[in-house]
Amino acid sequence: MRLIPLITCVISSLVALPGIAQYQPGFQSEEARDMAMLCNTHTFIDLYGSGEKMIPEGYERVYSSVATPLDNKFEIFKKGDLAVIEIRGSTASMMSWMVNVHSSMIPAKGRIVVNGKKFDYEFAEDTSAAVHSGFALAVATIAEEVVAQIKELHKSGVHDVIITGHSQGGALAHLLRAYLEHLPGRKLAKDTNFKTYAFAAPMVGDKAFAQEYERNYCTKLSSFSIVNPGDPIPKMPVAYKEGSVFSMQNIMAMITGGESVKSNVKNALLNIFSGSMEKVTGAADVSIAKRVEGALGEVEMPAYRKEWNFEPMATKLEVGPFPYPQSLADAAAKEQATGEGLNDDKVESDLEQLKKEPSFFQHKPYNYYVAVLERYFPAEYNALEVKVLPENL
Repeated sequence: MRLIPLITCVISSLVALPGIAQYQPGFQSEEARDMAMLCNTHTFIDLYGSGEKMIPEGYERVYSSVATPLDNKFEIFKKGDLAVIEIRGSTASMMSWMVNVHSSMIPAKGRIVVNGKKFDYEFAEDTSAAVHSGFALAVATIAEEVVAQIKELHKSGVHDVIITGHSQGGALAHLLRAYLEHLPGRKLAKDTNFKTYAFAAPMVGDKAFAQEYERNYCTKLSSFSIVNPGDPIPKMPVAYKEGSVFSMQNIMAMITGGESVKSNVKNALLNIFSGSMEKVTGAADVSIAKRVEGALGEVEMPAYRKEWNFEPMATKLEVGPFPYPQSLADAAAKEQATGEGLNDDKVESDLEQLKKEPSFFQHKPYNYYVAVLERYFPAEYNALEVKVLPENL
């Protein structure tokens, strides 16, 4: 399902949108819109100091976790008898990006021990299935708190829970959903219903995991992956079948998008990644693992699998690609160039040289939100005054 290309313009304000009335089975455009909004609250807090404009009408934030040592956190929003667990995506923190690239695979069922505390997990019943070790470790740091909050919600009459997130948050949404669904009896009430909307999520497991997840949730229309084919992150981690040798520059461009990670973080990653993919995965087993696990203290992980072959999640809904408004970005430069007597062809040529689309532009959460509006809510899209955040240009 591909969405219509965006008509982009930048003005000055946002419009609030109504929230969903109640939980319904299957894909719901209202849910997709509202989840996309909630996934932007962290961006708006970082850029503008508040995420309130991106909380849909009728929703209230009822819980906000403290960031873990890996810089993961989640928030819970509630509307009537529906709750949303929204998981924050990657941040500029060194540890946040180390979680992404700590991509050695571990069994989809096993035990992680952090500072002597056991975390027994099951993401899939298939004993051959494997998952992303960094994401699994991140889930381990928030799972107990999430379960406690779901129990409190159930006591208040909330039985329907949507799990959502963008980027790393989307990957954790998939894994957290699988973990919750596989909890032993009596851990959660049987009448608790889950649904997942993951935006721009990287891959989280191998083919065995992805196929079991699809059978259990996607075919029942209770889990959806929204991706932009122009966004490189849903193609990460790079599987062997996509090519076994990558340059250091290509690896860095794919991991960082070239934009939002601080220079000291990039330099640290550059020291880890070089040469062939075999060297990359070897580094992940040693250097990255030590850094990520060391941030938590003493960590015992299951034995790493020798294979490193990720599989995309099913039920993908495509949006974008998102056109970049170059003509808006360089109006001043165009005026100056015109004043110097350059012809129109020369002006346009100069503009293309002056301003290029940032490599991370296609991954921005706000672009995903606008794309959902354009496809499903054209009147609300037309009323939206800010269609591209200035900071994303």
